[in-house]
Amino acid sequence: MKKPLPAIVLVLALLAGSGPVLAQSSIVSQIAGDKAASDRLYFGLKFGVSCSQLKGLGYGDRLGAFDFGLAATIKLGRKLFLSPELTLFSRKGATEIPFVTTGDPALDPYFADPKKSAIVLDGQEIPVLVMYRLGRFELGAGPFVGFLSSASERFRAELGTGGELLHVRDVTEDYRKLNYGLVLEAAWIITAPRGGEGLVLHIRYQGGLADIIKDPAVAGSVRTSGLQIFLSFPFIR
Repeated sequence: MKKPLPAIVLVLALLAGSGPVLAQSSIVSQIAGDKAASDRLYFGLKFGVSCSQLKGLGYGDRLGAFDFGLAATIKLGRKLFLSPELTLFSRKGATEIPFVTTGDPALDPYFADPKKSAIVLDGQEIPVLVMYRLGRFELGAGPFVGFLSSASERFRAELGTGGELLHVRDVTEDYRKLNYGLVLEAAWIITAPRGGEGLVLHIRYQGGLADIIKDPAVAGSVRTSGLQIFLSFPFIR
């Protein structure tokens, strides 16, 4: 995945730079003064769970996963904030997908249970939200861009001896590298995020607008959709 790397590196540098380097940056200095974290600008970690589905696929159930990333919060006004993020690990997909033969008829019967199958799309995402604060609550929306790193179909089989079989098909080439869409979010400020201290609970809906499968004749128009619940907290003072 060579093409989107510069964009990811740029955002990563923005979000994860060290305190002294950020303080020397002219852009950060204009926003935050001589501190890397302030009321006007702070950087944070986010981690949580997601539940996604592939709308238009015609089969499959929701897939649960963990998300992890970095975020920045920039104060634009008394109640208005800009929040660019980099999700370092983002997983989407669906469970209960049709089985594809292993190539060995003796093994195929072990994978007959569709509840132990999934299609898994792993990658990175860059959401950019505009948040409006109402007391201890925030409402926001904005676009996101996603970059696919791998796609696989996974089939599990449990053996009577307590062991497990796993059949994995790499289907990365069947999917587009770029995804994009819109994000809607509601957040609850548990403790005020200031100067490297604070905790915020986020509930977010993410809807993809791009057709993620290269050949629409295979499955028609397929788009990502999902719900995310995660915590964020500042990590630079």
